[in-house]
Amino acid sequence: MHGKIEYLLFFIPDRIVDNFEIWRVFTPAFLHFGLFHILFNILIFSFFGRLIENSFSWVKLLLMFFIFSGTSNLFQYLISQSYTFGGLSGVVSGVVGYCVIIALSPCADSRYKMAVGLCLINIVFNIVEYFSDSHVAFGAHAAGLAAGLVWGIIDYRKIVAGMGRKETLGDIFGRLVDILKNR
Repeated sequence: MHGKIEYLLFFIPDRIVDNFEIWRVFTPAFLHFGLFHILFNILIFSFFGRLIENSFSWVKLLLMFFIFSGTSNLFQYLISQSYTFGGLSGVVSGVVGYCVIIALSPCADSRYKMAVGLCLINIVFNIVEYFSDSHVAFGAHAAGLAAGLVWGIIDYRKIVAGMGRKETLGDIFGRLVDILKNR
């Protein structure tokens, strides 16, 4: 069956549109191309996913999986024009980006702060990846991170509004810079 399972899971636009195989938008997140690839993704996703699940709900985490995987897979296809990609990295980048912004909240669990360092590593990795000739899915990483940051900003603003405060994007990024200065 070598290759048949992968073929059923790849993001193939013609199959999505013509045959309504919608699962293909999300399933590349289940494909991995090596033991360390899947282990690293599972380790990071399980840590930050558990934080999100415990702080909010498993429903939110599941919704994040679908939104971050769909966004990152679509963007990766648009960037590469190839359907032979896979991995949970776009989703991982999304939950890390989300957790970075939530870490700025006054009521955030201190474990969210770990996401700040991982986000910086992710950004540096994406910049290096963009200018290199490797086969890592730059588009998936970048789109997942961007989606996670946007969702985090939306939720962060809801959290502080519930505390009777209103913060601008400048305030949010100012808090992020303060955290980075103190590291």
